[in-house]
Amino acid sequence: MIGVTYDERAKRIIAILKGSVCSWNRCTFCCFYEEAAKDLGDLFLTGKDILLKIKELMREKPVDRLSFFNGGSFFELPLSVVSDLSQVTKQKLVEIESRPEFLELDSIHHLYKILDPRRLVIRIGFESIYDKIRNSLLIKGISDGEVKRVVELRGYMKNEFDGEVDFIAYVLFGIDGIDEQSVMASVKEFNKHLDGVIAVKYRMYHEWMPREIGVSQSLLEFLRRNCLDVDMTESEIWRISNQPCKLGDSAVIGDKDELKDG
Repeated sequence: MIGVTYDERAKRIIAILKGSVCSWNRCTFCCFYEEAAKDLGDLFLTGKDILLKIKELMREKPVDRLSFFNGGSFFELPLSVVSDLSQVTKQKLVEIESRPEFLELDSIHHLYKILDPRRLVIRIGFESIYDKIRNSLLIKGISDGEVKRVVELRGYMKNEFDGEVDFIAYVLFGIDGIDEQSVMASVKEFNKHLDGVIAVKYRMYHEWMPREIGVSQSLLEFLRRNCLDVDMTESEIWRISNQPCKLGDSAVIGDKDELKDG
């Protein structure tokens, strides 16, 4: 769903932007490309509409946190769109998503300078600590070496930004081919080396995608104890559709509002 929602409990705005098709666009479980912009004009126009809605909400509601999603990496958005968003990000907790190949000291420093957040949280879709799952099953195109590089980069970030940039790993569960023991191992490992984990329940959108599987209560309890958030992807906000959506439809997402808010 392209648009804007507001989470009363977390004082959080969630903005789902249009972007271009993800430069990787091969993950077996993802179909966010279906909501990609038709062209740059579509991308820019939707971005401006969403920015206006964010400003409207900020006049009406207290906002501590802004989360941006664009069906790919935030670093793939045009610079003009990112610059426009900086009108609302100053001294807020700002969350974005990125594939690891876009994460470098220079790219993060440049983005931080533009957005001027109180804290920048970068969510990274590793999905699993295991290379075989990540690349043979999910086709993520992220090597073990790249995981290690990001872990090392996080260390540099803590020195460069005095702890004001966090790296959060996504871990996928409830999908055929990923057993619960490997999910728990992934959560433990990413918690050791990054700033936390968000566990995401897989949602099957099309028949050709991998199959959903059941999730045990013991796994859910483990995830709730050890993750910053357990996203069950049940909200309509995560509906994938090419149909036009009314900007500003509201929804409450069950995130932990203390997420790395220092």
